[in-house]
Amino acid sequence: MSRPRNILLLIIIVIALVSVWVFIVGSAGNLIFPEPPRADTSDNLTVDIGGDGFLVARLSETLVLSEENISDSSFETAHGTFRWYGAKNITYVNTFATTDYMIVWKTSPDKYDWVSDEEVNQYVSTYLTDRNAKCFMEYSYENKCVYGIIMGTDNRTVSEYNLMFKVLGLDSNGFDLVYSDNGRGSFQTSSGDGGYHTVVPDGYTLSRSDPGAYYDHYEYGDNYEIDDYLESQGFD
Repeated sequence: MSRPRNILLLIIIVIALVSVWVFIVGSAGNLIFPEPPRADTSDNLTVDIGGDGFLVARLSETLVLSEENISDSSFETAHGTFRWYGAKNITYVNTFATTDYMIVWKTSPDKYDWVSDEEVNQYVSTYLTDRNAKCFMEYSYENKCVYGIIMGTDNRTVSEYNLMFKVLGLDSNGFDLVYSDNGRGSFQTSSGDGGYHTVVPDGYTLSRSDPGAYYDHYEYGDNYEIDDYLESQGFD
């Protein structure tokens, strides 16, 4: 066998050995450090809160990682302390491998003092102060039940506006976008008029519509462009 053929054979053997080594190291690495789970563009999360179609949460391009029943507990919000009852915690991931959670529940209205005897649907929309999350609860006078959802915002931004009108798919025409300190409202689901809501809008909108309230709901540094704007308007 000529010398050039020996060199060529040696090169082929070396390439084969390197390929085998890369495959082995790669496989071992995947076993030791597996790729984090992520959703496909075709994955969708749909949660029928209460199982009767009254309030349904939907997230596109989202994969459910786990669901578990959790104990009754309280949570602190900008408008007081509330509790969830018979709740389920759902952990999910998006296409960027970013995980977060939602807590959903359905219970009787006697658990909440904000529910009145009026024959209208009543609700609370607020943000949590003991964790990064947004909350929406609604009383259905037809079903005589309260439905609740908390969406964690540790790893993704969800405004109260988006929770109500994007995730829950509520009709924005049935709500007047009004900011107030009490954070509570009611609306007629049959006609959609005559009601109001107090959703805190996204930071940009709030900084323009009610600059004095911006830092009641957002921290300095959440958005430096908004911070610079408010400082230019004389707000600290």
